[in-house]
Amino acid sequence: MTDSSTEIPEPVGFDLAMDRAYRGLHFLLDKVVARIAAVILLCGTLLACIEIVRRYILGVVFDWGQDAVTYVSIAAVFIYFAVTQASRSHLAVLALLDLLRSRGYVRTVLTIRVFVSGVSLTLFTALAWWGLPAVERAEKLGRTTQSMVIYIWPFQACLVIAFALMALVTFFHLYQDVQALRGKTVFPWAPVEEGIEI
Repeated sequence: MTDSSTEIPEPVGFDLAMDRAYRGLHFLLDKVVARIAAVILLCGTLLACIEIVRRYILGVVFDWGQDAVTYVSIAAVFIYFAVTQASRSHLAVLALLDLLRSRGYVRTVLTIRVFVSGVSLTLFTALAWWGLPAVERAEKLGRTTQSMVIYIWPFQACLVIAFALMALVTFFHLYQDVQALRGKTVFPWAPVEEGIEI
């Protein structure tokens, strides 16, 4: 028999809509975005291996090979940012929060989490919003990488998309943190604090 005081009630109304939306976003990030990032990184790695064989065995290289490997790898990492953000598997300095929590300042910890989520949401939204004109400008000017072959705007677009996805994920984190501050549990299936401590 389970203790009814520890059971989390099923979400209803707005909480149910938020839960479904966040589950949908989690599914998109875990099943689609993460796999796209993995395929992109795999392609960059394979190209790097091909370039190694071409350089050291055949004595030739593609002029654009190094740029392609570098930018494709960076694009994959950019795209994967939101996946780690959603699972809260990002770097976190938790020493102060752990100290406050151990001394019984749980509401202070929750307030700090709300503040950090709010600042993060503002930052990611601003970077995505202001990144769009930079992508458009790079595309209009035809800016290329150092090899003068590969256009740079698709990689900038990956970064802007990553910031937009992180803003969306952080919106749900902010909602989760505000509800925790109110004493309410939402998204019980989603991680609350899983940062990689440094």
